[in-house]
Amino acid sequence: MKLHIFYRHYNVQGTDNRNRPSWFDYEKCYDNLISTLAFNENVKINIVYDGKEDNWIKKKHYHNFLEIEAKEDMKSFWETVKLAHSDDSIKDDDLIYFLENDYMHVEGWASKVFDLFQAYKGLDYVSLYDHNDKYFLPMYEGLTSLIFPTKSHHWRTTPSTCGSFIATKQKIKDDFDILSTMRGDHNKWLWLNENRERFVFTPLPGLSTHCMDGLLSPTINWEEI
Repeated sequence: MKLHIFYRHYNVQGTDNRNRPSWFDYEKCYDNLISTLAFNENVKINIVYDGKEDNWIKKKHYHNFLEIEAKEDMKSFWETVKLAHSDDSIKDDDLIYFLENDYMHVEGWASKVFDLFQAYKGLDYVSLYDHNDKYFLPMYEGLTSLIFPTKSHHWRTTPSTCGSFIATKQKIKDDFDILSTMRGDHNKWLWLNENRERFVFTPLPGLSTHCMDGLLSPTINWEEI
């Protein structure tokens, strides 16, 4: 089993005007990803760059580099799904990680992902982000989850996630019609659950975080990382 990362990036540097932690930086997110993998031979990184402009990632990457011209986040995601779907070098039981460019990861996350998929065959979708909003938003009051332990971590079921997630190539093929066309992350996951009985699994504690102030995966000092 191999893990193929499709890392989506565009011409942006430093931070942006979204609600970010004070320490956030796009380049730091990329460097963090590389450092946590430590040249893992079971992981292949594909950089999907939306645009033609010069950018720091072109100077730093040493992986498969793919250029697209989507000019919009959702269209960029759809194009990335199509790239992964059409890549014949990826086996049906290999894992694909669609990853946005504003996530941080903890050390050892990749081995824990392999542990999960080896322990529970036929998993649907996995996010490494322990969504903080699931703990305080009124819409999630009374939310219940199933807990799945492995030899290295605990995982829970959750209703939805963002645009960064992991699945087998076969699962991407099975749900390609939805993943490559439907807008809205939350709506997409709810539709897949209600119509195809797909489930999303997330780790406890989180193995990554979406770098949005107030929404970081809890219990971890992400600034220190």
